[in-house]
Amino acid sequence: MSTHGSQTLTIDDIPEKEKPQNGVAGLKHWRYDLMAGLQVAMMGIPLSLGIAIASGAPPVCGVISAIIAGFVFPFLGGAYITISGPAAGLAPAILASMILLGNGDLAVGYPLALVAICIVGVVQVILSLFNAGRFALFFPISVVEGMLMAIGMLIIIKQIPAFLGYFTPPIKSIPKAILLIPEQIMGMNPVICSIGAVSLVLLFFLSGILARIKATWAKFIPVPLVVTFLAGLTAWFLGLEEKYLIHVPSDLFEHGIVFPHFAEAFSRPDLYWAFLLTIITLVLIDGTESLATIQAIDKIDPFKRKSDPNVTLRAMGVSNTASSLLGGLTIIPGGMKSTTNMLVGGRTLWANFYYACFQLIFLLFATTLINQIPKAGLAGLLIWVGWKLCSHKVFQRIFSVGKEQMFIALVNVVVTLWTSDLLEGMIVGTATKIVLLVKDVVRVSPGGVGAALKELFGNPVIRIGDGRGARDVMTVAANAVLRGTVGEMKNPYKIYLSSVTCMNLVKLDAALKKIVVPEGSKANYMLILAGKIYDHTSMEYMHTFQDRAIDAGNTSVLVGIEHFRGLSDHALAYRVSQVPGNLAAFA
Repeated sequence: MSTHGSQTLTIDDIPEKEKPQNGVAGLKHWRYDLMAGLQVAMMGIPLSLGIAIASGAPPVCGVISAIIAGFVFPFLGGAYITISGPAAGLAPAILASMILLGNGDLAVGYPLALVAICIVGVVQVILSLFNAGRFALFFPISVVEGMLMAIGMLIIIKQIPAFLGYFTPPIKSIPKAILLIPEQIMGMNPVICSIGAVSLVLLFFLSGILARIKATWAKFIPVPLVVTFLAGLTAWFLGLEEKYLIHVPSDLFEHGIVFPHFAEAFSRPDLYWAFLLTIITLVLIDGTESLATIQAIDKIDPFKRKSDPNVTLRAMGVSNTASSLLGGLTIIPGGMKSTTNMLVGGRTLWANFYYACFQLIFLLFATTLINQIPKAGLAGLLIWVGWKLCSHKVFQRIFSVGKEQMFIALVNVVVTLWTSDLLEGMIVGTATKIVLLVKDVVRVSPGGVGAALKELFGNPVIRIGDGRGARDVMTVAANAVLRGTVGEMKNPYKIYLSSVTCMNLVKLDAALKKIVVPEGSKANYMLILAGKIYDHTSMEYMHTFQDRAIDAGNTSVLVGIEHFRGLSDHALAYRVSQVPGNLAAFA
């Protein structure tokens, strides 16, 4: 922020053309991006190693995928302050695919899983050509939340043996893994478990303390690196056996890189079904989590730039294929790393490039130090990451939006844990969401199931405009949700909407994109709610649309919301009509 005379200039006032851009134009911000890349790399090294172990892959593969992502993503664009690389969210799915493809043998399964990751990248690039990034709107927020909660629980359960210092073959079945926990506790190594426990306590303690400190220096401390360093120092002092430590080969090109086994994959028809399930699962989870992450990071971008989900999908596809060819894991934008990048001053995707450069330097010249890191310490780090995905705060946040959101999320979690399959959890969670939507539409409308499905999946835009001319804001509706410049809404874009849910939100998004005026122009948007229901996903979308209108200096209003009953007091709660018949008359 700067001042000139009596006027204050904020980031909101910066013209679009002067906001930091990617590409050659972004190189002038190298001082900010270089330091941010270093900070994120110091945090990312232990995370990359831990995610690889959680995936059942050699530790070095996590760092390789982070390096590949940093060298590819900045040149393909799609986002601005996002740091991409291996993510904990995909670790359970990759581990399950390796067990499935290798029949329980991870050494056999990993080169085959690399083939699947390569194909996933190709599929993502093809999908991006058909503008498939927009279909992320189809995924209900409650299902995505449930998926992330389930992933957090899977990570924690899978890391318990390493945390306890108990060696056991990988198990795909989560119920069996849970039943084995008492046996693992009885057979734990007290010294190893102590290292993991102290690491875990320090992660919670230090991150909590630093979060409460307002000083600028606090955000520059990479807590995961500090805790991992202390764990490594302890392992060196105690002289732990190599089996309890990370192993990264000193000669990466001779012993460290695993290549995909294409010949074996294509010559074994018995694996085709397993490949298909793996590819579908990774495409859905990778795409959903990637696009959800960039939307979340856009909200905290201090320059309020907007990522392009379709370009991001293409960039992830190219990154995944390139990563797999060099033995790396799947790649998605990382929420924790991207948030850190923003906090320490990263401005463009060049921060991702510098992040990759520093990771490469660490990998080439610090293997001796990396090999002192105990697996229990990284297990503690991953349990900490998993807890962030499924902690009590997550449950409280979901429950605050509505009981039905919690129910759908829990269905997703229970099915995922019971079947040990993230894809099945997402399918059943989405089906549960549809059943609840149909039930509510049928309850408030006499049309039956067929009419309800038409309401849910049909085009929600009844019409745009009605030729009535200007209207004063205060005459629109007594309880209209107005955001933006208050005053007279001259010649507003009136968008009359039937029911809007995650099932038809793509059609609304396409319609709104056709009428959104360029930034800097003035416009008024009037979203007139005349349907039966508006779910949490659609309410968040419409509020986000209002936010963007405000950022552009415009006005946006939701008309008719007083005719709906919210299932909670939350502003984004799922809403059901309280008025029989056609609500267009009330708009």
